[in-house]
Amino acid sequence: MEKITEYEFNGFKATVITPEKPNGKWVWKTEFLYAFDQAERALLDRGYTRVYYSVSNMYGSYRAVRLMHAFHLDLLTRFPLCKKPVLFGFSRGGLYAFNYALFYPEYVDKVYLDAPVLDLKSWPRPTVDTGEYKEMLEEYCLTSETLKNFKGCPVDNFKEFFSHKIPLLVVAGGADEVVRFEDNSKKLIDYAIKNGENIKYFIKPECGHHPHSLEDVTEIVNFAEKV
Repeated sequence: MEKITEYEFNGFKATVITPEKPNGKWVWKTEFLYAFDQAERALLDRGYTRVYYSVSNMYGSYRAVRLMHAFHLDLLTRFPLCKKPVLFGFSRGGLYAFNYALFYPEYVDKVYLDAPVLDLKSWPRPTVDTGEYKEMLEEYCLTSETLKNFKGCPVDNFKEFFSHKIPLLVVAGGADEVVRFEDNSKKLIDYAIKNGENIKYFIKPECGHHPHSLEDVTEIVNFAEKV
C-alpha cells in the first residue's frame, strides 16, 4: 500500500506518494498530479515514488524554477531518493518541466512532455484564457507588447535544451486547438528531427488536447525505466 505524505515547503504544498517497496527512483509531475496518471501509477507499482510541488499559476517562470530547485534539494534530505527524477510535464506543466531541465540539467534524468505549452505567445490566449493571460504577463513582468519580442519561452531555447543530451519523450494530439500542436509540440519535434537530436515522440492525429497520455502506457513506462 502506498503512503501519501503532504507538507508545506516555502509556502507551497508538496505531495510525495511512496510505493510499498520504493526503489529510490522517482517521477516528478510538474502539474495536475492525478490527471491522466496511468503511467505514473504503473511506475508506482514498479517502485517509483511520485512527487508533486504545487507552484501553480507561475507558468514555468524563473521564480517557479528557483522554487522547484530549492524544493528538489530539500526533498533529497527528507526521502531516500536518487538525485535525478524523470520529469512529467502535461499541458502548462510542460513549461515547468522544460525550463527546469534547461536551467538544472544535472538534476534531471529524462523529460516526458504531453501536449506541452512551449510558447507563451500561443497559450494562454488573451481573448480566451483572459485570467491566465493576465496572470502570466504579471508573473513574467511582461506586457502584451513586450511579450511579442520575449525570447524566454521553451521554443526559443531548443538548441540549449538539446545540448544537455537529456532523453526526451513527446506525446501530443495532432488536432489540439487548446495548446495548438503546430505552435508547440510540432515545433519541438521538427527541430529535433532537422538537427538529429535524441527524441521519441507519438502524435495522435485525431486527438485534441485531451485525453493526455497513451491508451497503452507501455512506451511511456519503458522510456522512464530505460537506463
